[in-house]
Amino acid sequence: MRRAALRLCALGKGQLTPGRGLTQGPQNPKKQGIFHIHEACSPIHVNHVRDKLREIVGASTNWRDHVKAMEERKLLHSFLAKSQDELPPRRMKDSYIEVLLPLGSEPELREKYLTVQNTVRFGRILEDLDSLGVLTCYMHNKIHSAKMSPLSIVTALVDKIDMCKKSLSPEQDIKFSGHVSWVGKTSMEVKMQMFQVNMRLKIVHCLHKTS
Repeated sequence: MRRAALRLCALGKGQLTPGRGLTQGPQNPKKQGIFHIHEACSPIHVNHVRDKLREIVGASTNWRDHVKAMEERKLLHSFLAKSQDELPPRRMKDSYIEVLLPLGSEPELREKYLTVQNTVRFGRILEDLDSLGVLTCYMHNKIHSAKMSPLSIVTALVDKIDMCKKSLSPEQDIKFSGHVSWVGKTSMEVKMQMFQVNMRLKIVHCLHKTS
């Protein structure tokens, strides 16, 4: 089984924070400002990330369809490369994905992300980042001649998370982005970032995740 090693870290407003665990990174006032997000692709809705993953792996909520899809996956073995030389070249931007979490513009969706204290449930954010990381790996290994992927990619490791904000606003949209930054023979590294517009309408980094 191919595994994607997931390590998380976060980007403060201008610099990375040393240390492990969920921490607040230092903030440099001189480096605070507007962060420009890559606009090479249109962001997909957060709800569509898991839908895309189901299509790629052939999973279904219906058991009969799921069994049929698993049988079809066995036929995908022929798409696997026999050696590294058979693999097509890939660029980082080939796997680049942007995902929109519209907390501010979709009140019904916001309710699913709120705690009883009216704060954002960070566990749900981590779930979305985990799904994005796996989808990014599948995009890097995309086979255009096959609808489903013959690979099985899972999260193998969470190494680090640093935060640069004490809390996220439940009334502002969040944007995630991710791309593959390194590839080995059985694992991949994925860099992911999270942005949110602050009260001054500036886009700031909230989290940077290396998977």
